[in-house]
Amino acid sequence: MDISEEVYKDIFYKSPVAKLILKPDAPHCTILDANEAYLSLVQRKRESLVGQSVSIMNPPAAVLDSICRAIESKEPQTLEHFRYDLPTPGTDTLEERYWSCLNTPVMDARGELNFLIHTPRDITESHRLLEREKAGVQALKNQRKQLYSIFMQAPVGIAIFKGADFRVDLINPTLCEIYGKSPKEMIDQPVFEVLFTARRGHMEKALHQVMESGKTVEFLGMEVPLIRKGLLEKVYIDFVYEPFFEKDHGISGVIVVATEVTEQVNAMRKLEEAEERARLAADAVDMGIFDLNLLSGEMVTSERFANIFGFEKPVSRDEYFSVYYPQDLKIRSRAYEKAIVTGVMFYEARIVWSDQSLRWIRAEGKVIYDKEQNPLRLLGTLLDITEQKRSKEEQQKLISLVNNSADLMSVMSLEGFNTYINASGMQLLGMDSAQQMLKTPLSELHSAEELNFVQQTILPEVFKEGKWAGKLIVRNVKTKELIPVYNYCIRIDDIVTGQPIAIGAIMRDMRPELKAKQALEDSELQLRSITTASPTALWMSDANGEITYVNQSWLDWSGQSLQENLGRGWTSVIFPEDRRQVLKKFQNDTNLRHQYEVEFRINHADGTPHWCVAAGQPQHNAQGVFMGYIGSCTDITEQKELQHQKDNFIGIASHELKTPVTSIKAYTQVLEKMLRKKGDEKEADMIRKMDLQLNRLVILIGDLLDVTKMNTGKLPLNNQAFNLNQVISNLAEDIQRTTENHVLETNLKTIPAVFGDKDRIEQVVINLITNAIKYSPHAKKIIIHSQQMDDEVIVCIQDFGVGISPQNLPKVFEQFYRVSGEMQHTFPGLGLGLYISSEIIKRSGGRIWVNSTEGKGSSFYFAVPVAKSSASSPVL
Repeated sequence: MDISEEVYKDIFYKSPVAKLILKPDAPHCTILDANEAYLSLVQRKRESLVGQSVSIMNPPAAVLDSICRAIESKEPQTLEHFRYDLPTPGTDTLEERYWSCLNTPVMDARGELNFLIHTPRDITESHRLLEREKAGVQALKNQRKQLYSIFMQAPVGIAIFKGADFRVDLINPTLCEIYGKSPKEMIDQPVFEVLFTARRGHMEKALHQVMESGKTVEFLGMEVPLIRKGLLEKVYIDFVYEPFFEKDHGISGVIVVATEVTEQVNAMRKLEEAEERARLAADAVDMGIFDLNLLSGEMVTSERFANIFGFEKPVSRDEYFSVYYPQDLKIRSRAYEKAIVTGVMFYEARIVWSDQSLRWIRAEGKVIYDKEQNPLRLLGTLLDITEQKRSKEEQQKLISLVNNSADLMSVMSLEGFNTYINASGMQLLGMDSAQQMLKTPLSELHSAEELNFVQQTILPEVFKEGKWAGKLIVRNVKTKELIPVYNYCIRIDDIVTGQPIAIGAIMRDMRPELKAKQALEDSELQLRSITTASPTALWMSDANGEITYVNQSWLDWSGQSLQENLGRGWTSVIFPEDRRQVLKKFQNDTNLRHQYEVEFRINHADGTPHWCVAAGQPQHNAQGVFMGYIGSCTDITEQKELQHQKDNFIGIASHELKTPVTSIKAYTQVLEKMLRKKGDEKEADMIRKMDLQLNRLVILIGDLLDVTKMNTGKLPLNNQAFNLNQVISNLAEDIQRTTENHVLETNLKTIPAVFGDKDRIEQVVINLITNAIKYSPHAKKIIIHSQQMDDEVIVCIQDFGVGISPQNLPKVFEQFYRVSGEMQHTFPGLGLGLYISSEIIKRSGGRIWVNSTEGKGSSFYFAVPVAKSSASSPVL
């Protein structure tokens, strides 16, 4: 297909390569046309160029020569490189540009030259790159010269070891000097043949490691034995071993950089030794050290400094400030301001540790100034002087204590004269002044017999043993009264020489003690008479639970002697089936220091069984140390018989009431139906109310029967594994239908099956929920919780009602206990529900308890054991 002229023009004009068509009329070379790329390149318009000689573009002479050769030879001519600057767009300046061009002759059909195509190509970037490469090559040559010069003049040792035997390819004089060899001895030699002392050392290991891994290896401060000047020296060198790569990136050797640091290491060691001596000195006196930069405020402290402030390790300056006792911060600030002026800092202040304990510190420091006397740093030490302060305080307390002591305290010289007697002592001895004390000889303070005892017995023993204690008689110099005292003497020695310098004495007036002792003996005699005559058995035990005393009443009951009843002997008269329980409870309460109470039966000396209740109160001395029990034992046989008779009566009465009540309830229900059938709704409602009251009566009779069965041990329990959560859910749903004023919420966690009597535990849950409803008349919500803890499932019924007072809380599970006071008749019942619930849970191997706040509500808890076969199988 033929291409039209228009298409050719379109291709020419839109070509991205700059082109110029010239007439072959050398030397003018008239411009016939130019494409868009050329016009854009030279920033000219077509009409300004067409018809003009090519010289209008001011081409270089080489370009014109190339065009003319192409016209003459009718062969394409290429000009590889020439400079031709173009105007910078928007400015009057020219931009340096480099070009190559192709001048192509175009022939007509007869073989005659028709026109010439001039195609310039911008090679500015290539030119610049080439120039940079040339400059780079020259710079590299210069750099190599410089590097070699630096290499040879470097203050550090440098060498290149090549090949498997690590031949010295290049080495500078510095490394030769370190090795103690000349370059001639080293160059082109295997390094370990020259430095044979380095074989099998770190150097050989490092060279092989670098060759194998291609990674740099460093050894700092290495100790190297070298023979230098004929002597074996111990020098220290920092070594860096780097791989030497060839052009193909293969490792052909190792570059070694070595810097001798013998002087630095020795200096550092001396410095470390000095620092260690300083640290040991500081540690020896338990001293902290700090360095404060007064310009930046940064502070460096030792670990002991931090410890004194109550920190495990050094912290920021602000954190140190935070533990100062608030009132003592001013002391620190004043000392700091004064130090800036005087150059010396000193202060004592209090700090507060994290455990709120108060500590005392003493800080001392010295300010370092620059040449212009500007303060730069504050160096100092810190001491914990808490013990010193406390010692001083204790000393002051001791002086106050001595001066105010009720006992005589004195210091006597070796010559036998008192040099100090406190106020109580002066009063005891009848002295009015210190002058009288100093002038009164020892002979005036004792009878002749007592003075001889002092001189012949007491003083020799004090000088020999350092102390003496015992009874003594002293004389009041004013009244001449002879006073019995308990005297404790000590020898006072010189702290430095250890030689005796005085005798110290503490004397207690024994007159009040002797009088009190006589009164105590009289009181004990009277108490013994009372306890002997007491109809109740009285007893005492020690801290280990061993009986140390029983009165005559117990001896009469047991028919045994006092000695037979001491220790654990008293348990021999207890019924064997009760003995283990009594001893276990007594031992547990003794271990826990709890109040002790237990019931048991004994074989009375009259040959009949008797019921007793023993109670004991734990006793503590003045220091709070448990000393044992003081207790009593009461014969409750008659009460037990009355209780038994009462239980029998309740059981018979309840049983006898149950049958007629059941019949009445049946007739009532029939009568209600009959009345409603006749349409007598009012009378039927009255009968329904009667039926509700009969329901209450049935519940009360049932409770009485349950109590009777419990007291006689005849309450059967049919234990089995069952789903307690399901029981609670069903009961909550049933009870919710009976109450319009309360919402029963359940919060039941996943629990395993429990083991117990399902019906009886249902009875417990019903009792606790109905109680919660009954005792929260103004609350709207009851919450029932369940969860597993260890081998138990715990259920909680929480109400927000009237609550229970603290004094009544221990009684809620007692038989027949009811709320007393103003609310006694507000909440009806016999007070048996919680007692029955408690007994059911206890007999099921569980436990029951209550937490309550009066006016805010109660939470009743019970725990029952998890069924063993289901302990690892939770149920919903």
